[in-house]
Amino acid sequence: MRLIGQPRRRRRDSRGQAMVEFAMVFMVFITVIVAIAEFAFFLTIKIAVTNAAQDAAQLASELGNTSYADNMILQLVEKDMGAPVDKSKIASVEIISTDLYGKTNNGEDFWQRTGSTTVTINSVAVTVPYTETTKTYLEASRCNVILVTVCGGVDWIGVKIIYNYSWVTPLPSLVGLGATAPQFVQTSVSRLEPIQ
Repeated sequence: MRLIGQPRRRRRDSRGQAMVEFAMVFMVFITVIVAIAEFAFFLTIKIAVTNAAQDAAQLASELGNTSYADNMILQLVEKDMGAPVDKSKIASVEIISTDLYGKTNNGEDFWQRTGSTTVTINSVAVTVPYTETTKTYLEASRCNVILVTVCGGVDWIGVKIIYNYSWVTPLPSLVGLGATAPQFVQTSVSRLEPIQ
């Protein structure tokens, strides 16, 4: 029997029990922290791809049928994709003729992130790290005239960015999500700014 005021005596094995409990809680704690970090990178990059597609579609609508529109759009995509985005993981950028809902009509300019393309804009050479592989939606054919009799009315233009995400931490592989990370495909659509 223990008297009031007397210190409690420790059992011999209580120290080992505390170490085991700490190890179990510590592993769960570290796993949660790593999962939060992975999710933060995942979400940040997804938002960056979405914002870049929206900005590029807006710029495409403003440039209309300007001869250097594609290069300016690609330049903006490069600028918008800041850290922690790895720009080398951008697989492609597509500039497409579309309808209001993003369904492709009769043309697209497909740019892959291989090689580079240089265009002179106002006596300044602009180089983007993309090579055009398909060109069926020429800048000159983009219609931004309100009159239906001129070219059928104002076009809708879409910008589609394909980004190959890669896991930052080893956690997804350990919990069964596999080594292959998802691919972000983001399309944004805008109507060309009409002129009279």
